[in-house]
Amino acid sequence: MNMRNTLVCLFSLIFLQACANEPEFVRELAEDNMFTLVQVKEGDTYASLAKSYMGDAKYESVLRRYNPQITLASGAYVAIPKQVLNRTGVFANGYQQVPILCYHQFTRDKKGRSKMVVPEHEFREQMKYLYTNGYTVIPLADVGQFIRGNKELPDKAVVITIDDGYRSYMEIALPILSEYNFPSTMFVYPEFVGAGIALKWRDVVALNEHPLVDIQSHSKTHDSLSRRPLGESDEDYYERLTSELVHAEQIITKRTGNQINQFAYPYGNSSLKLVDMLKENEYDLAVTVERGSNPAFSAPYLLNRTMIYGGDNMRIFKRSIDTFETMDLK
Repeated sequence: MNMRNTLVCLFSLIFLQACANEPEFVRELAEDNMFTLVQVKEGDTYASLAKSYMGDAKYESVLRRYNPQITLASGAYVAIPKQVLNRTGVFANGYQQVPILCYHQFTRDKKGRSKMVVPEHEFREQMKYLYTNGYTVIPLADVGQFIRGNKELPDKAVVITIDDGYRSYMEIALPILSEYNFPSTMFVYPEFVGAGIALKWRDVVALNEHPLVDIQSHSKTHDSLSRRPLGESDEDYYERLTSELVHAEQIITKRTGNQINQFAYPYGNSSLKLVDMLKENEYDLAVTVERGSNPAFSAPYLLNRTMIYGGDNMRIFKRSIDTFETMDLK
């Protein structure tokens, strides 16, 4: 039975019950393996129903997908999905894609010293734009679940990542992200931690306890990890990759206790050998710095990630958050 027929059957059952007698209010009226049919009570919103039945208010837009044109008046009926029904994010008018944004350093100055440094006022304007225009910032881990068909994502889903481990993330960016309840992933590399403008290990440990922060690996030394260069033996190349991947993971885990299963390639450079090592070491995903968004059919170890630079105007920023590719797929 397809999804449309399932919903028709559930609503028909409720209609017949209503015709038989005037029922008292019952919250959960009927269910099958795909949906639970819920009766709306006063004060319900799609966000509150999503939080109650799907675990998080951010799935409000997912709930709306299965209840088009349903007004949440008291006594109305809403179908709550019980499983992942659209594993690809593909719809009749196109497909969903997730932009992953990449930042590095922040400053309170009106202008950064380089394009890698984003002024506080620019970052605040960008985050405010996401919040006021209906974007949902999700953890990077959710993208891995989306690609593997294990999770449907909210409409206009965006990911925020920060590379290297500059102290300005904690001092400038995180307070703004916290205002909007936006999660972010910080990719650190151990040999940078403790440098003059970097986080100290006590900072990394404290950030790891923050509910909106996920600490992950950016290698050990930030060495380029592209394919083996001329003059380097296969053995030396393998040992270098092992140090940059495995040893970095061991250091970060020992310091924080965090499970390391995401990787950001230094300079965005990768190789087939490194991808194989990521798989062998049970990493879920890895990100490049190739500009663009990520549909469900993306390669999990070569995810696109768009750099956000200091001095980018809002027109440029808006082009970086393309969450849907319109296409006639009927």
